Amino acid sequence: MSNPDFLLYVVHAAFWGCFGLARVLFRTPAGVPSPGAGDSLATECTQTARFSRVLVAFHGVAFGVMYFGIANAVLPDRVPVWFAGQRIVGGCLIGGGAVLILWALVFFRSWRFRAKLDQGHQLATEGPFRLLRHPIYMGLNLLALGTAVWVPSAVVWIAFLLMVLGSDLRARSEETILAQAFGSTYAAYFRRTSRFIPGVY
Repeated sequence: MSNPDFLLYVVHAAFWGCFGLARVLFRTPAGVPSPGAGDSLATECTQTARFSRVLVAFHGVAFGVMYFGIANAVLPDRVPVWFAGQRIVGGCLIGGGAVLILWALVFFRSWRFRAKLDQGHQLATEGPFRLLRHPIYMGLNLLALGTAVWVPSAVVWIAFLLMVLGSDLRARSEETILAQAFGSTYAAYFRRTSRFIPGVY
C-alpha cells in the first residue's frame, strides 16, 4: 500500500461496524430491564434533557471536523510524523474506545443518541458503569484521541477538543435528568464514580 494511512479509514469502519452491530444485537426495548441495571428503580415517565438536539448537533460538528481533518491529511499523503509508531498508538487508542463502547452496550442496552429517559428506563451501574458514568462518550473521546495521534494535524486536534467538550456537555445534560429521575439513588452512584476517567474526572 503506497499510503499506509488509508488504514485509518479501515480502523474507523471497524469501529463503527462494531458499534452498529452491538446496537442491533444488544438493544433492549423500552421498559425491559438491561443486564446492567441491577436492582435500580425504573423511571415512571418519559423525560428529555433541555437542548439535547443542540448537544447532539455539536457532537456532530466535532465528527465533521475530524473527518475533514483526516481527509485533508490522508488523501494528499500529508500526515505529520511526530514519532515512530504513532499509527500503532493511535490504532490502540481507537481499539480501546471500541472495546469500552461494546462493553457499555452489553450492560446498557437502552442507550439513546439524545439525552432522553423512556418510561421504565433503569440506571446502569454494572460493567464499565461501575467505574465511570459515561463509558460510551469516553469511547468516542478515545476514538478522537487515537485519530489525533495517528493524524496529528491541527484540524484533527481541534476536532478532539470539540469531541471532549461535546461529550462533557452531553454527560452533564444526562446527569441532570438522571438526578431528577433517580434522586438519592443517582446521587450515591454519582459520588462513587467518575465521569470519564476513574479517579481523575
